[in-house]
Amino acid sequence: MKKNILSVAVAATIMIPVLPAFAQEDAAMVEEVVVTGSRIKRTNFDQAAQVVSMDRGDIDALGNLMIADTLRNTPLNSLGSFNERSGSSAQSNATVDLRGLGSQRSLVMINGRRMPGSPNLGAASINLNMIPMAAVERIDILADGASAVYGSDAVAGVVNLMMRENFEGIEFTTRRGERSNDDGAEESFSFITGISSDRGNITFSAEYNHRDPIFDGDRKYTSAWIRDNGDGRLDAYLDTDGYSYYGKTIEIYDPNTDYYNIQAATSCADDSTFMETGAAAFGEPDGTLCTYPYANISANKAELSRINTFLSANYEISDNVEFFANALFSKVDSFGRYAPPAAAWTDMPADYADVPFDVDALLADGSITEDYEITGYYRWTNIGPRDNNVTDTQYDFTLGFRGDLPNGMSYETYAQKGRYEVKEFGSYYLSYPGLDYVLNNDLDPFSPEGAAAMRALTSQNNYTSQTKVYGHLQFDAGDWFGAGETIVLSGAEAYTVEYANKYDNASEAGLVGGSSGNSAAGDRDVAAVFAEAIIPVMDRMEVNAAVRYDNYSDFGSNVAPSLSASYRLTDALTLRARAGVGFRAPALDELYGPSAFSAEDATDPMTGLSRQWDTYYSTSEDLEAETSTSMSFGGNWQFADNWSLDATLWNVEVEDVIIQPTAQSIFYALASGVTLDPASGIYTTGTGAQREFFSQTTNAGVLDVSGLDVKVDGNFDTAFGLISLGGFVSHQLSYETDAYYQGPVQDISTFNLYPNLRGQFSLGWSMDMHSVDLTVDYIASHDEFTSVTDSGSLEMSGTDLDSWTTLNLAYSLSTESFGAIKVGARNLTNEDPVMDKDGKYARDHYDLYDATGRMVYAEYTMSF
Repeated sequence: MKKNILSVAVAATIMIPVLPAFAQEDAAMVEEVVVTGSRIKRTNFDQAAQVVSMDRGDIDALGNLMIADTLRNTPLNSLGSFNERSGSSAQSNATVDLRGLGSQRSLVMINGRRMPGSPNLGAASINLNMIPMAAVERIDILADGASAVYGSDAVAGVVNLMMRENFEGIEFTTRRGERSNDDGAEESFSFITGISSDRGNITFSAEYNHRDPIFDGDRKYTSAWIRDNGDGRLDAYLDTDGYSYYGKTIEIYDPNTDYYNIQAATSCADDSTFMETGAAAFGEPDGTLCTYPYANISANKAELSRINTFLSANYEISDNVEFFANALFSKVDSFGRYAPPAAAWTDMPADYADVPFDVDALLADGSITEDYEITGYYRWTNIGPRDNNVTDTQYDFTLGFRGDLPNGMSYETYAQKGRYEVKEFGSYYLSYPGLDYVLNNDLDPFSPEGAAAMRALTSQNNYTSQTKVYGHLQFDAGDWFGAGETIVLSGAEAYTVEYANKYDNASEAGLVGGSSGNSAAGDRDVAAVFAEAIIPVMDRMEVNAAVRYDNYSDFGSNVAPSLSASYRLTDALTLRARAGVGFRAPALDELYGPSAFSAEDATDPMTGLSRQWDTYYSTSEDLEAETSTSMSFGGNWQFADNWSLDATLWNVEVEDVIIQPTAQSIFYALASGVTLDPASGIYTTGTGAQREFFSQTTNAGVLDVSGLDVKVDGNFDTAFGLISLGGFVSHQLSYETDAYYQGPVQDISTFNLYPNLRGQFSLGWSMDMHSVDLTVDYIASHDEFTSVTDSGSLEMSGTDLDSWTTLNLAYSLSTESFGAIKVGARNLTNEDPVMDKDGKYARDHYDLYDATGRMVYAEYTMSF
């Protein structure tokens, strides 16, 4: 394989942001390049913003299977991010969340161009699992607001995946890995090939990889368990985990007399799968529940099978015109398993054998009236576990022209077309019409005949599409201050985005138990003009100014400016500063997304009642755009040969934040005396165990986050080989946000699930054919539990959960004739994820900690 001058120049420019112009002894050998954070092409850069870069060597050293795994572990992904999760409508998806500001505020691009977002993420975020690992040459992360350059979504920063191009030859890589905690495995095969002429190059890469699911039952901390808390009785949720009262639990309620009782079904003891427990967690110390161990059936992490390809081509038509093309095609099949459908049997017949209440006696003594309601909370085990098979397919094509013109002018123009489709099929759900049929024909719902009549299939057909045209012109604008040529770039782009989420008719009509949702669709047209200038104001100082105007068809327009500067204080030390205004347009799923039902975990702070609560989510077409301001100040110090220290102090503030309050947030609001207006779409109905939550997207509150990033890199040569060291720490100084819906603004840094520090440290050694890479990932501790005080503020418990440290180790043997062999282990010491205060690996820990455990792998690469 041959590395071209362009790729070497880019890597050098990014990894060493300060490269004095006089140190470039042979400028003729360095081509003009574009770095992330600016569209201007030039030969030398004093970066005015922090850009963290990982080249191909850095990516390979981590030993990850997919690009999503690499980004998940960067310290800039400070509060964790969504990853492929069984039990979610987005089970095949993975995202990155810069600064903990949200994946929808973290713009992900390929070669500086945005792609259609995943429809199962509301078209708001890119699914990183659709990007081929083998095709990525470099990852640039601009950890600063960049709306003035790239438009909406770049509030927290930009992840720019630079793909491999101008490759010559062919390279094959195959891998096999096995998990230590179960019999799951991962495997992959990839190749990249390229051919060049004196006028152009075609590079093509393809990969296949597969990763087995992780079942909850295969981990001690996710399998169902029972522990007596010492009071001599077993109560669901207080003494259990992985059990649900949706088993065979019967409830009676009369709205006229407010009579309420909940008891296990009479047949609960007949099946050892179910377990009778107390109902103290429901505020009913005399009640009982018939619970079901759903965690012994469900999968935690979804199974993935991926096929990804990428094509890069360029051809020099003339001295001033170069044609270029990129094509991405990806297909991901995923499998997720949930426990059998949990669905309520409303209007349950009083004379059904499972009903434990003497209804006649209750009527006779006036405890209830004829308006009583009996509801059975059933786990329909005879139907079978719910299996979801999802196929994600994405393509993206770009065709364009670029070139250099006389008098310092250059241009680029392209057309882009992309589409992302999702087809989801669910098996073994509950058909309510089938249940009615069974009851009306005196069939036992738990008989084989009953199961056959009650099974339902579900489906979703979702898509996002994007069509875009783009063009810019760059030119020299003269020496304004006698310090060098001012470079100006101006351009325009226009694109259309369409989004649709289509459920099967039965699910949409509420006729399927264990499935819900309403179909939705929306579209928008966006037109933008932008300009950027790099202005040398003195020999050692330059200023970068940018501004962008966007007009959206569905919510209005926005102007985003930014101003940055770099000052080379000495040959080894450069200072930089940046300030900008940004915005985030409402995502299409926040405007037009489907209504959905979810059973949310939450604790009532006034009663201590902790359980799952029926929660109904909806969207609003009246949303406004979020607005943001960002500021950063930092510097880069080349304090010794081959050693650099880079530090940045930063702040991002977002106003008019688009939120959809959770059940827990609404509980906190109620406890602090907030009055909820049903007209707002955010309210509750019922009381006690009958309470239901309704939540709608709305603009509310602020998000103000500050931090300090420090990065050190270097190497030194010894008689025993080349040793390289690196460390990157992102320290969150404050995280101010609304404590809960309509609550006070409060700094919640170090509160539960808000660690204030993440770090990644690396040690490398290489000598002749041998090399060793060790990477240490660290997440600081945080408080174990958050509660609300009588005054309405959030407070910590004062006890911290554990910090989390994982090690990745790999050894490589590289030969010219026989290829390279690599063996390694991710999470070498097999660290379990951090548990919550109750010793549970709770759902809200999934984004921050990984449950895979140790993965030992071997990899072979051959190049020709």
